[in-house]
Amino acid sequence: MKDSKLGQYLDTDRIVVSGEMSSQKRVFEILGELLSTGLERVQNTQISIELQARERLGCTALGHGVAIPHCRIDNVSEIRGAVIKLDSGIEFDAPDDKPVDLIFALLVPQEANQEHLETLSELAQFLSDKENRVRLRECHNAQALLDALMIDNDHQTI
Repeated sequence: MKDSKLGQYLDTDRIVVSGEMSSQKRVFEILGELLSTGLERVQNTQISIELQARERLGCTALGHGVAIPHCRIDNVSEIRGAVIKLDSGIEFDAPDDKPVDLIFALLVPQEANQEHLETLSELAQFLSDKENRVRLRECHNAQALLDALMIDNDHQTI
């Protein structure tokens, strides 16, 4: 994907590679911890609760082992992301009934409607490409995964 902005929402402190988690609830707890890193006015439990509430409205799993949980929250000035790459997939109510092992979470400012939709769309498009999913699953550390998100479809670093 040319000019991908996905990496701008992440840093290596918010990426877990080779994680083992037993449930969707535990994934949301860890995502709350990751997404709240460095935020003073937002608690990890608040993020976890909001992610779970959004998931109850509709499944965020896309299929092919990928999910994009997301929520809007007050006291956040910009979109931030977190990624968990699991060693073994977990049940996530995916449309293809496959377990999820790549989880990309977005925390979005309450008022960022258009940017939220554009970012979700870009992420979904990126993850719908089989080569991108394979490349991400081959990553063994946070920096490699971040670098993989900064590559366009021609495999050029952007």
